[in-house]
Amino acid sequence: MLSNEAIMYYANHPVEFVEDVIGAKPDKEQAKILNSIVHNQMTSVRSGHGIGKSAVEAWAVIWFITTHPYPKIPCTAPTQHQLFDILWAEISKWKRNNKVLDSELVWTKEKLYMKGHSEEWFAVARTASTPDALQGFHAEHMLYIIDEASGVDDAIFEPVLGALSTPNAKLLMCGNPTQLSGFFYDSHNKNREQYSTFHIDGRNSPRVSDEFVQTIINMYGEDSDVFRVRVAGDFPLAEDDIYIPLPMVEKSVQTEYIPREHPDIIHIGCDVARFGTDKTVIGYRTDEKVRFFKKRVGQDTMKTADDIALLGSMLVDQYKLRPEKDLPIPIKIDDGGVGGGVVDRLRQMKRNFPERFWWMEIYPVKFGQKIRHKFYDDSTTFMMANLKTLLRPFDDEGKPKDVEIVLPDDDALIAQISGRKYGMTENGKIRVESKKVMKARGVPSPDEADCVLLICLPVKRPKNKKG
Repeated sequence: MLSNEAIMYYANHPVEFVEDVIGAKPDKEQAKILNSIVHNQMTSVRSGHGIGKSAVEAWAVIWFITTHPYPKIPCTAPTQHQLFDILWAEISKWKRNNKVLDSELVWTKEKLYMKGHSEEWFAVARTASTPDALQGFHAEHMLYIIDEASGVDDAIFEPVLGALSTPNAKLLMCGNPTQLSGFFYDSHNKNREQYSTFHIDGRNSPRVSDEFVQTIINMYGEDSDVFRVRVAGDFPLAEDDIYIPLPMVEKSVQTEYIPREHPDIIHIGCDVARFGTDKTVIGYRTDEKVRFFKKRVGQDTMKTADDIALLGSMLVDQYKLRPEKDLPIPIKIDDGGVGGGVVDRLRQMKRNFPERFWWMEIYPVKFGQKIRHKFYDDSTTFMMANLKTLLRPFDDEGKPKDVEIVLPDDDALIAQISGRKYGMTENGKIRVESKKVMKARGVPSPDEADCVLLICLPVKRPKNKKG
């Protein structure tokens, strides 16, 4: 292991530690962040995608645990995927870069510790899904790592603030600036004087490709919130005429989902391509979680119907659904244009093989159809309003509660939902803009978003069905 003299030197020189011991080369901004941890108690980094923040966090963990006696390093992120599949895997990767480090530091699925000191010299991973995630840690040397901090609930930060009252406690939090309120937002705004803050624009990062930046510009424009957050590392503007603002969508994406053995809700949705460059998108929902199954450019209705039948059969097998004890799966299909062919094909399959496809319950849906409703002008607006309610639900007393739908982390989906504008009709009803209007202002067809709207649309089951 390192000599005492080397440890004393590297404790104040994390960049050199990363270069000499880990064998990595931080870029200019990464080096500034590492040095900030030494000289400042609280460091907050907002950035676009792909600038290497997970690497910085991993380097910081390895540096701190190696150069500080008996430290404790609690690490958290909004979801298990972000924490374990990205940050924790990054720590494992860089630890293996040095044979001595690899032999002295023991990595497990939830803990990194100095050999022989598993209880008092460690870093630990805990998802930010419960308020006590970062409670109960006490040590002379502490380093809190909070990844995707914009998506972490304020209650998680309370024990951190208490711990930071000790002189050797440090905080590093990084993330895309997705929310317009909260602890992370305040660290770059009203509480900025208390922090060493960094703003990293992906356009200035050597780790972000020009192709990625140009793709986002071409698809959504430099004036879009998607570009601001995911490339420029700026907080969203939340335009007044956007129906579902980006922070609401990002909060759903970053919400932890714990699957149940037998879901209470299983729904399938399919948006069928109308034109040459549009996509056919098939997705499904199990309880709160939405996933995409297949995306394809094209209008092959037979293939689309077969894919839906395959997905449904997989869900039936996975969750051991049986006709004598389970309800059929609602399959909601865009019935406009060529979508009618998919509806007809699925109905034919069920007629010809009723025992095999007992689980099919088919619901054709028309987007943009006028409806009789007190507040909403058409079916698309009603579906957007339903999704908005799931993204920002309230209890019986009117207080906000946890989101009721967890969306996939899909750039196209996030942009489509958060980029759709709305207005008021002459009779005072809300109407979101049509696909035609969106395309006229250069926005791609919202195929992923329309699939999600179908997935989340509540259905009125036939009278002979329960539930």
